[in-house]
Amino acid sequence: MKKVAPTPAFSERSKTSGTQSIERAARILREIASYSVHGLRLVDLSKQLGIERPTVHRMLNCLIREGLVMQHATSRRYLLGYGLFELGLTAASHFKLWHLCEPSLKRLADETGGIAFMTIRSGADAISVARAEGRNAINIPSLEIGVHRPLGVGAGSLALLMSLPDDEIERIVCANARRLFGYGKLSVPLMLEIVRASQEVGYAVHDSRLIEGVSGVGIVVHDSHGAPLGAISITALEDHLPVSRQIEFLALLRKESRIIQNLVHQSNFDMAQYAHLLAEGELYSTRALEVESP
Repeated sequence: MKKVAPTPAFSERSKTSGTQSIERAARILREIASYSVHGLRLVDLSKQLGIERPTVHRMLNCLIREGLVMQHATSRRYLLGYGLFELGLTAASHFKLWHLCEPSLKRLADETGGIAFMTIRSGADAISVARAEGRNAINIPSLEIGVHRPLGVGAGSLALLMSLPDDEIERIVCANARRLFGYGKLSVPLMLEIVRASQEVGYAVHDSRLIEGVSGVGIVVHDSHGAPLGAISITALEDHLPVSRQIEFLALLRKESRIIQNLVHQSNFDMAQYAHLLAEGELYSTRALEVESP
């Protein structure tokens, strides 16, 4: 029996449907990653993504079968799965930034006694990709390696946020309004106030209003062409850093920033690819950000 070829309209609908499914799955994974410490409920995912609950539930079940998502046995919240961790390990060899910055972070931690971080931007989020602990090391869950947090939370994250155009800063902070409430006394007005104060002094600095019990200083690390690679920062177990201490941290950060910049230039680090990934993240944030009401 002669097979009937699918009509162009049918083929196009199938292609569109498949692309939409992939995009939705990616959005689900990103949204879960944004709440990576506690995870999200089905109702939260459906509401925040604007996708009907049965559709989200069906896609979550598929992602669970593939090992990309898991569900907590007690809370029933959805978390990123072990399969993503495995994929991340495979991909890590292509991105050498954290390897290049590790010696600098170790020196910063040893000289200050605090915790030194390398942080990168991912859309409206910040992620610490490397850290080194000094003699006064403390556990700060919101600043753990690989944890997504709202852009601006943490000294390195704040450095990345304050370097953006003012309208983009406000859009990102407003879009993260609901998530800011998870960080003590943080609110949109307070976050913007901290950003403006940092812009006035020319470097990122925060006290315990941003993260309870700690203060920090951070700067953006640029490549030889001036494009941002990420940010390095020092976090100290102090409610407030006096200006003299800030200047001390700043001098050390600037010194190590130059060292990292030279290492990146001398290595085989694919700057074009990294810049493209950063640009993709920014484009994603521009398209997908929707202002949340506090």
